[in-house]
Amino acid sequence: MKKISKHMEISCQSLGAAMFMAAVCVYMAAGIIIGWASEEGFRYHIPFVFLLQGVVLSMTASIVWTLFFGLIKSWKLPAKYFSAMAVVAALLGISMLIPAINSKPGHFIWIISCFISTIGFGTLLAVFSEAYLKKTGERSVLVWEIQ
Repeated sequence: MKKISKHMEISCQSLGAAMFMAAVCVYMAAGIIIGWASEEGFRYHIPFVFLLQGVVLSMTASIVWTLFFGLIKSWKLPAKYFSAMAVVAALLGISMLIPAINSKPGHFIWIISCFISTIGFGTLLAVFSEAYLKKTGERSVLVWEIQ
């Protein structure tokens, strides 16, 4: 059990860091597209509260994904996937209610970026986890082990 919990902790940390990095990259890419489309430019400004919210959301979402795909063994893939999606969507909904994050119109782009990166990484984790299970017959919570 101690080995599983250590593997889950490492997996959650690496997945959370990857989700956060992807959220920042998607936010910057959205800024480029908005700046190009509006011809006004886009102010690349990520307030500290965004970073804090992004880290907390990414880590919480990575824990949810790892728990659903690492510990819950009796559920089928669609049940695990949609249950994890519902929890992550609830987390994103709660984060939209925080006044400091939702105080300006441009901040909605950050929330959408977090949503895209979280769902994208979670979907990839689900697909790779099931492929690894079919290939080896073992479940793994280590993200880098699933190839």
